Order: sequence, then structure tokens, then C-alpha cells
Amino acid sequence: MSVKHAILILLSQSPRHRYDLKVSFESMVYRQWEINAGQIYTTIDRLVRDGLVDASSEEETDLRIYRITAKGEEEIQKWLLEPVEKPLLKDDFYFKLLCVKQLSSFNLEKMVKQQKETIIKNILELQLLRKNIPFTKENETILYLIDGKILHLEADMKWLEIIPD
Repeated sequence: MSVKHAILILLSQSPRHRYDLKVSFESMVYRQWEINAGQIYTTIDRLVRDGLVDASSEEETDLRIYRITAKGEEEIQKWLLEPVEKPLLKDDFYFKLLCVKQLSSFNLEKMVKQQKETIIKNILELQLLRKNIPFTKENETILYLIDGKILHLEADMKWLEIIPD
């Protein structure tokens, strides 16, 4: 996840101050990823340094207000068009499976069972989250993301079924 690009996207909608960026970010991701205010502050400082964002102060409050620059808009376009690479065989559970095969005795069945239980728990959490988000144009993307993650988890379950004991 790119905090830098999320901030640029939010600033492309309207100028904002730092705390508003934190609140807007957490709202954008449906409060599924909390972000530390310090991370927002250091990222916005780098964006200003790199010329992607300009800062100004409000006279009444002395709050710094940030606005995206033309260079920042170009960065958004470039980033959105870059394909996202997925690691082909780099997976934490897969790596554990490789490690287990190096041991002379280990309860692989128990490990797989616990992984399945975790996947089922994750699927149920996502289904509950999906049920609580009404279908609107604004929510359309997060609902697609939830559906996609559920499909990935279901594929993981099917994969676990073929692992020999």
C-alpha cells in the first residue's frame, strides 16, 4: 500500500491539512487500515520536498494546508497505470510448508487445520464487513475488493485440500 499515493489522491480531491488527511485516509479504506499521524506527517514533508505538494498557512488558524501540484497529478497518473506485481511463489504459509518438509517429525495435519480455521475466520469477517456496507456508487470499489479477497481465500482453502498429510 502506498501512503504517498493515497495522500496525493486525497489532495487531488481538495486541499487539506495533515489531520484531515489522516481522517480522510482511514475513511477511504473503511477503517480497515489505521495510519499513524507521524506517517502522514513524514510522508507529506517528503511530498513537499519532492515538489508533488505545496503548503500554505491559513491566516486565522496557522494550520498548514496542502495542495497537489501538477507534478503530483502526473505522479498519480503514472502510479495508477503501473501494473501491480504479485510474488509468484513467495507466500508465508508456502514457506512454512517448505520448512516443515525439512523436519523429520512434525504434525503437518495440525498446521494445515489451523490454517484452514484462520481462513474460515477471515472469510466470515469479510462477509460480515460486506453485509454492513450498503451498495452505493461510493462503496462499489470496496465491495469489489472484499469479494476479490474472499475469492482468494476460497482458492487458498482449495489449495490446502490438496496438500498430502
